[in-house]
Amino acid sequence: MAKFNGRLEVLALSAVHQHPDNIREDLGDLTQLSGEIKELGLLNPLLVYPHPDREGDFVVQDGNRRRAAAAQAGLTEVPCVVLPEPKAERGPRADIETMLTTGRNHRPLTEAEVSKGIQGLLDLGLDITTVGKKFKMSRKEVQARAKVAQKNDGVSKAYSAGRLSLDAVQRLQELEEKSDIPNLYERAVERIEDMPNGASVETVERVIAETEVSIKKTQREAELKELDAKVGDFNIQYDASWSKVEDEMTDEEHKAAGHRYYFSYRDPEPTWYVKEKKVKPELTEAEKLDKQVQAKINGMLPIVARQRVSYIADKIRNMKADDDFAKQVIIEQVVSSSSYEDTPQMLLGKIIGNEYPEDQDFATRESWRENVGKFLSRWPVSKLALILKVISSSRAEEKISKLKGFERSSHERPGFHGGWPQVREYYELLVDQLGYELDVDEILAMEYSAKAEPERHRDYDMVPNPDEVAGADAACKVCGTEPFEPTGAEICTGCASAQER
Repeated sequence: MAKFNGRLEVLALSAVHQHPDNIREDLGDLTQLSGEIKELGLLNPLLVYPHPDREGDFVVQDGNRRRAAAAQAGLTEVPCVVLPEPKAERGPRADIETMLTTGRNHRPLTEAEVSKGIQGLLDLGLDITTVGKKFKMSRKEVQARAKVAQKNDGVSKAYSAGRLSLDAVQRLQELEEKSDIPNLYERAVERIEDMPNGASVETVERVIAETEVSIKKTQREAELKELDAKVGDFNIQYDASWSKVEDEMTDEEHKAAGHRYYFSYRDPEPTWYVKEKKVKPELTEAEKLDKQVQAKINGMLPIVARQRVSYIADKIRNMKADDDFAKQVIIEQVVSSSSYEDTPQMLLGKIIGNEYPEDQDFATRESWRENVGKFLSRWPVSKLALILKVISSSRAEEKISKLKGFERSSHERPGFHGGWPQVREYYELLVDQLGYELDVDEILAMEYSAKAEPERHRDYDMVPNPDEVAGADAACKVCGTEPFEPTGAEICTGCASAQER
């Protein structure tokens, strides 16, 4: 255990000074803390050390808010743990580390205050890796915090004011470093600075995408103006005498052909139009306005969709799994998979120990369905998943109560989910997960149906193909299949068992 060199003393408040380089820029509202100190006293001593320039005075290393609240409460003396004067090379660094550690345990430091502390440690010689390990931050986060603390631009100001998250700042820093589009960073920041409520990382992504399109559009407009190509007005989109040019052509070819161009809403590339001889029905003003609204919305939705999908994927990758939510989702799927179908509902009723009231009136059955979730909620997630799979596959039960359900087809193939492949999937689930053993009559049905369809997909057979069994030299006199054992028997094993019963 490390040796503790501090001593507890009661010091005059006038001799205890706030740290001159406190990273906390705003002590916040001290009313509640001051009231508690006035009533109960200062229960948590301040951590102080000798003032380097004032003999007999002290500097607060931890407890600057408590010191200010004690003064507000009218205290003249405060309990302190007095530490030895720190070594010159270690003192400032130890102060910042203490502020970063303890400052987040009480009134939380702002993001800007944390970043100020991180930059302070780097200025004092700590490397990025060490700082990251001390405060459980990634290398990328430490670099981002240091960079934003060094600057005094619009991004840093918005971050300090709490209008930009660190994720949003990191995205803008990445844009500043890597963008090959002139002025994209500056113009995106200008727009974000004008947002009174700040911007999330999703909003920043959207602003960047919109600004990129705007810059490219401006560049293309300048190129076409330099070429002296003819521009169409807004109505060219709806004018029946003009139609879009579908052919791939260069700007020079469009100009030579007499085409006119028009940039639709936030589209970086122009649409070219050619004069038509045919007169198309004129759109009303309301229809034109509706087309304009549609174009605007359609221009934005793909950008929103990309950000939404990225958000969903990132959120799911990094979030902690919620078993209660998983159970709720699986239960909903179980109930949905069994609703209004007798076979799955009867099977589910047997599983949960509350039999489905098949012969009762509609209200009774509805009441049963409403209570299914209560019974299922008692099961663990793993068993619920198995129940869901069994119930979802149990529609095959109705098929295999008759020989027709075992019918094979020449259309069987991977990806074909109807008919026998569906039945086979159900049987495999029962065998693999529940240890089910095929009854002799089920085997007989499978053999019979397989024999009846020589063009079937043989990889889908669950029992040995009756027309491929070695040593079978005579057909069964009852069903026509070839007996397996004993070789030369007049009827197959299945028919023999049936006769015995």
